[in-house]
Amino acid sequence: MRMCLIGGGGYFGQNLAMQLQKEGHFVVALDLNFPKFDGLDLDLVKLQKVKGSVLDPHSLDEALQDCDACFHLAGYGMSGGASLEREKIMLINVKGTDLVMDHCVQNGVKRFVFASSIGVIFGHKEVYDIDESEPYLTQFMNPYCESKCIAEQKVLKMNGKGDLKTVALRFRGIYGPGEPRSTLRTADMCMRGFIKATFEKSEPCLTQYSSMKNSAYAMRLAEEALRKENSPAAGQPYNIVDDGPPVEAIPFWFPIMDALEITRPSFKIPYHLAYFFAIVCELLYYVFKIEPMFTRFEVNLISLTHTFNISKAKRDLGYAPMENHDLTETIVFLKNYYKQKELEEVKDDGALDKDQQRLKLLIGSVAVLWSLYHYFFLV
Repeated sequence: MRMCLIGGGGYFGQNLAMQLQKEGHFVVALDLNFPKFDGLDLDLVKLQKVKGSVLDPHSLDEALQDCDACFHLAGYGMSGGASLEREKIMLINVKGTDLVMDHCVQNGVKRFVFASSIGVIFGHKEVYDIDESEPYLTQFMNPYCESKCIAEQKVLKMNGKGDLKTVALRFRGIYGPGEPRSTLRTADMCMRGFIKATFEKSEPCLTQYSSMKNSAYAMRLAEEALRKENSPAAGQPYNIVDDGPPVEAIPFWFPIMDALEITRPSFKIPYHLAYFFAIVCELLYYVFKIEPMFTRFEVNLISLTHTFNISKAKRDLGYAPMENHDLTETIVFLKNYYKQKELEEVKDDGALDKDQQRLKLLIGSVAVLWSLYHYFFLV
């Protein structure tokens, strides 16, 4: 079959493309860029690259022509300062999704699989083992989560228009060797000495991450489920996280810190102080475009328990996640990655000095915030 991957140039897209090719499918990948990722070797005979925007009708038609199914992975603003850029986020994540679905119908594409987020049902408070019956949030911590909520509902309502069947999969913190947004970002912060303390509000703070292998596997299963007549998956959302007992949000990453010989966090600061620090970080981004160390949503992701029930995905999709919360391959990748990076940075002492300056700024900021917290909340 001919499969279109909107956002197919990214890490998630290339992993999914590789799995689809192993199943014998031809892949058409649309994206603005197609970076090379270590360990991801696509079969060029079974691949067509379309360089273009999700907002460009001509690029969409070129990518979707004669395709049997479309996987929509493209999005903007998942983390950091980008998650606060409301206008761009709504344009790409909401209008872009509308355009992709419209062009799917126009081009006779029959199946549409949408990559959503657990941020449509988690934000301000703890949640335990929640399933897909949980109501959508009405108040959001950032425009990204809001955009995913709007887009997901549009996707599910689009089911049955023409010959199009739709399904939405909700992921949480996709991780894996070389994954840039959660894995490398976390590892980089650890390497730079920024992770010195924990600040959980829940004790312990439990969650479930989504491994890259299981996430791409679930996307394939969802598309296959939509092929069935009267498919129970059509028009439905699914929680897609690793199986097994939930893990602690921050200690989950400790094996990486140990492997890289980084000292684990040695003390705990109050949750409200960390949250206040995130507010300051967001304000600095809005005013000066200084990239935030944490946003409020990111603080809650590692401070508040949020666990999800995946029984529906197991029943309807046959989802049977493997190697749950396993960092073995990720650790091997990161050790090689930082060994090479260390050799490169020896030639650039300025980069090290810059990290030291950032660390001093962080420590100073935390000291000031602690003083303010003590004065206003503890006195």
